[in-house]
Amino acid sequence: MKSQSDKKDPKLAAKESDFSFIQKFAQFLFSKKYKKKEFLLRAGEINDRIFYVKKGLLRVYMVYEEKEINTWFVKENEFISSVNSYYNETPSEEFIQALEDSEIISFKKSTYSMVLKHNHKLALFAIKQLYIKLCEYSDQCQYLRILSAEKKYEFLKKKNPEVLERVSQKHVASFLGIETTYLNKIIASHKE
Repeated sequence: MKSQSDKKDPKLAAKESDFSFIQKFAQFLFSKKYKKKEFLLRAGEINDRIFYVKKGLLRVYMVYEEKEINTWFVKENEFISSVNSYYNETPSEEFIQALEDSEIISFKKSTYSMVLKHNHKLALFAIKQLYIKLCEYSDQCQYLRILSAEKKYEFLKKKNPEVLERVSQKHVASFLGIETTYLNKIIASHKE
């Protein structure tokens, strides 16, 4: 017969189980440092990883009619992948490139899928992150497609001012779909 001191507190046992799981999961994570301008993914490659930005800033872009068009900026504590390539296991049409020296944690799709099946806390976390990204994308689709260039700049300034401070005007202009000279005029008018 077990004494009272032999019984484990259920909350403590759950925490130990979570810690054990995190230790096991951590062995599947891959951390890598990327230099400014280095690519995490190039168009034509299949994106088989989810990337988490521990430190740094990334851009996602496509090439259309020989012109680079920025579609997304990703900073610390955010996840990114080329969604269509990742989900459908098809070649990416996007590039993911470091705009600053960055430290990136990544994990393979196969590992991630296996872990999600066996840990409901991680699955709930993944769903929450997915909804956060879907909301960001929805805002981007709704507002950046219909607003004037000035309103797009104001939207970006309100939603993500840190990115404006860290990204070159060339990249911001590409994201907004305008020329750099026009962006300079918009920025000047906001300083007045």
